[in-house]
Amino acid sequence: MKLALFLIGLTVVSAAVYAMDLPALARRERARRNAVSAKPGRAFGDDDLERYERRRDPDARPAVPAVPRAPAPPRDLTRERVYWRKEVEQHQREVAKINANLRRLEWRLNEKRSRRRNREWLAEDPAIGLLEDSIRALREERQRLEERFRERARKEGAFPGWLR
Repeated sequence: MKLALFLIGLTVVSAAVYAMDLPALARRERARRNAVSAKPGRAFGDDDLERYERRRDPDARPAVPAVPRAPAPPRDLTRERVYWRKEVEQHQREVAKINANLRRLEWRLNEKRSRRRNREWLAEDPAIGLLEDSIRALREERQRLEERFRERARKEGAFPGWLR
């Protein structure tokens, strides 16, 4: 029963919304805006559009002439691909150096930690903190190097397949 009453109420409300005519709604809104504002607003209709269309000269040129842009020279994709292959190899060599240093430092850190666990050293080893800081710095440097390389390639228009 409640569902039936809800559906009937919904139908009545929707019918009332559809019964509103658009011109009357526009007149009420215009009157409300004029009452709120000291300066009455201007409403544009279809007749205004036709009047402005008739005024416009169809043969008139734009006020600022368009400057023809010289076409960009064609790209030599083969030469660019070879260039980026060399750049990728250079980049990979730099990353490999950083990775080698990382592996060496991580190995030394693990060695120091294992000695400490074996109670060979009873005191705190300050080198562990230094090694951890160095490893963190190298990882950040590797990340910055990767980001700079990718950004440079993107800005210069290198295709992603050339960077693999």
